[in-house]
Amino acid sequence: MPKPDDEDGWKRFCLGENVHLDISPSEGDTVSPGLDYVKMGFPPFLSIISKLSQSTISAVLEYLISWFEERDFVPQLGRWLYALLACLEKPLLPEAHSLIRQLARRCSAVRADLETKDDERLSALNLMICIVARYFEQNDLADKE
Repeated sequence: MPKPDDEDGWKRFCLGENVHLDISPSEGDTVSPGLDYVKMGFPPFLSIISKLSQSTISAVLEYLISWFEERDFVPQLGRWLYALLACLEKPLLPEAHSLIRQLARRCSAVRADLETKDDERLSALNLMICIVARYFEQNDLADKE
C-alpha cells in the first residue's frame, strides 16, 4: 500500500495505471484481462480499507476527488469513493466537509452533462450525492423532490 502522502501512488493503487495514466487497454488486455491489479486498480477490499486511519482516508479522498475534478467518472473511482465515505467517521473535520461537498458538486455537474437517463454512471453519481447530502447532512446539496 502507498504511504499516506503519496498522491500519485494512491491514484495508481485505487484506479490502476490504465485509468490513472489514460492508457487504452491493448488488444491482449481486452481478450483476457485477468486480475492485473497494477493495470486495473485494487478493489477497496475490507482488508485494505480497515487498515486506513481517518487522516489517510481523508487524504485518499482528497487525491481521488482532485483526480475526478479533471477527468470523467469511472467505476473504479465510484467503488473507492463509496468505500472511503463509508469509513469516514462523524463528526467530520472542516477539511472533510469541504471535500465531500466538492465531491457532491462535481457529481452534480457530471450528472447534468449526461445525455440520457440510461447512462450507466447515473445511479453511482446519484448515490454519491445522496450519501453526502443525507448521511453527512449537507442538505443544501440534496436533490429537491
